[in-house]
This record gives sequence, C-alpha cells and structure tokens, in this order.
Amino acid sequence: MNEEKLLEEIYQNANTGIYSIDTILPKVEDSRVTEELLTYQGKLGRIAQNARQMMAQKAVDPGSASVMSKMGIWTGVQMNTLRDNTPSHIADMVIRGNTIGITKMTREMNEAAPSDPRIRQLGEELVNTQRRNIETLKKYL
Repeated sequence: MNEEKLLEEIYQNANTGIYSIDTILPKVEDSRVTEELLTYQGKLGRIAQNARQMMAQKAVDPGSASVMSKMGIWTGVQMNTLRDNTPSHIADMVIRGNTIGITKMTREMNEAAPSDPRIRQLGEELVNTQRRNIETLKKYL
C-alpha cells in the first residue's frame, strides 16, 4: 500500500466514525454520553480535515464512503438501539466500532510503512484517539 492509499484510509476511517456518531446521537438520551460523543466526533473531524489537506497536497481524491457501508452502519444502529438505548449499550456499540477502526488502521499502517512521518503520525493520532475514546466510554459500561 502506498502513502496516498494510507491517507485515504485515515480519511475514510475518521469519516466512518463521524457518520456513525451522527447516526447514533439521536438515539442517545444521556447528556453525558452525548457530550462524550460530540467531543470525540470533533477530534475525528480534525483528523479527517488534516488527512484531506495532506491528500490535496498530493493531488489525491478522497472519495466517499460507499452507500452500502453507510446503510450497514445506519441499519446496525437502528436495530441495536431499538430495544436498548441505555448509556451502557451505546458505549458498548461505540467501543466495538472503535476496536474495528483501531484494528483496520493498525493493519493499514503496518502494510503501508509510509516514508513521510506526517502520514504515520496522523494514523497514530487516529488510533490513539480511538483508544482514548474507548477508555472514556468504559465508565458507562
């Protein structure tokens, strides 16, 4: 995998998190959880913006998430919160999503081995942001 592809993966990973939070927020009834998710979403937004800027410098088109991916997220949120939208369940759902994001991003960074340290740093920032979010949400389990 080349550096441009890794930047795309960072961008898509962060945007998937942003979309997931947008989808789950209407189901959240606990203001503390809402605040945690909005804070996390802001951090993901900054990472996505940085990735997009780096992509622009390299003339890389960021593309967009597939319709199927978004439908899967939307359907999963609707089904998972239909009977249980407690803070514990919401936290569990987001933690699971973060775990998937961390695994995917770690794999992509290991395969890409970018020579540009800024790209690796941005990928590591994303992974660390996801890890911190997991730790933050554990108190709601």
